[in-house]
Amino acid sequence: MQLNLLVAAMTAIFVVALLAMHLETTRSSVRAEVEAGNRVATQLFANLVPDDGVNGRGFGEFLSRLGHVRATMIRLHDRNGGLIYASPPDVRKPGREPPRWYADMVAPEPVHRSFQTPEGVLDIDADPTSAVRDGWDGALHMFQFGAVIFVLGNLLVYWLVWRATQPFARIVRGLDEVQRGDLRARLPAYWRAEAGTIALAFNRMTRTIEENIDARQQALEAQLRLEQNRELADTVRARIEDERREIARELHDETGQSVTAIKSLALALVRRTDSDETTRGAAQLIADTAGKLYAAMHGLIPRLRPLTLDSLGLADALREQVGDWRRRHPAVEIALDLGLLPALGETATVAVYRIAQEAVTNALRHADARHIGITLEAGSSALCLRVSDDGIGLPVDWRLAGHYGLRGIVERAQALGGEARIGNREPRGASIEVEIPLRR
Repeated sequence: MQLNLLVAAMTAIFVVALLAMHLETTRSSVRAEVEAGNRVATQLFANLVPDDGVNGRGFGEFLSRLGHVRATMIRLHDRNGGLIYASPPDVRKPGREPPRWYADMVAPEPVHRSFQTPEGVLDIDADPTSAVRDGWDGALHMFQFGAVIFVLGNLLVYWLVWRATQPFARIVRGLDEVQRGDLRARLPAYWRAEAGTIALAFNRMTRTIEENIDARQQALEAQLRLEQNRELADTVRARIEDERREIARELHDETGQSVTAIKSLALALVRRTDSDETTRGAAQLIADTAGKLYAAMHGLIPRLRPLTLDSLGLADALREQVGDWRRRHPAVEIALDLGLLPALGETATVAVYRIAQEAVTNALRHADARHIGITLEAGSSALCLRVSDDGIGLPVDWRLAGHYGLRGIVERAQALGGEARIGNREPRGASIEVEIPLRR
């Protein structure tokens, strides 16, 4: 609508400009015609008045035969002022008088000439009536033509604009559909360049938004599944720790006492003097086997769940575990540096212990290390554990599936809201650094 009004306004301005140009051209033409006609008539009668032949025949009869002279009014008065002759009016366009305002705008200044003749006074006045009529007819024709062009042009522009903007109604509906949440809305292909470009851009936009939302939805679902899996893993891990604790206590309390009783009874049989050699040999074998079983059981208990972790805490449990590693691997130097540790919850205590246990076990089994350092200290906001060695370092594919120990370290740290940094050292060896926020 605004475009149509703009085109109509421009067309109207153009028509008005044409009329103004026509008016100026008409004014110049009328002035030139009137001046030329008056000049010709003046020169003509100025040469004819002294001619005795004309005077002899009668100047009035000459004027009657002359008739109407364009752009000139001729009047002949006798010596007493009476009208002898007046030029007849222009009969070409009777009854088509222009408006007064138009005549005033295009008519030139009046020009008057007088000559003395034998019959009286000859008055010659400029008469722009015919020229003004012609100019008015031209103005009417131009106005009518401009009106037709104005109407037809606006109708044509309105039709073209309507045809060009018809796709935009569908585009607006498509935008409304997207606003209501229908991201599957698509626009048809349009043959016009503007609408076609907008439709292509709209379809790309909705397709991209839909793909992004689908990807985000899938990411949210994957995140939810990951959280659920983590919760399940944490639950399973907690249940495993509980089972390990119960098994360790059962081995320490019940099975350990039973094995000790078996060994004591066997040794009692060995000491009896009334027993034969066969019985003493069998009893000694039972005692030795019970001793080996007790030693193996006590070696298994710390791996399941160190009892000092529940009774004495994380620091003592690590010291006990490091002592056991030193006894088993005398060729490896294992250093333990413990700072002042705050009171941790059971989950964090077990997680830190298991992370240290897994990191050192990997170094002892796979790294061929000679020196292993364990540092555990608490900062203002986080508990930091660092295990480093001088071994052969981590394999290139340690991040791929199969390295469950290292992945377990990362998952335990993330479950507590922390992070684990695992990598190789320079010039050789590996390093595992874990930070766990204390606020948790």
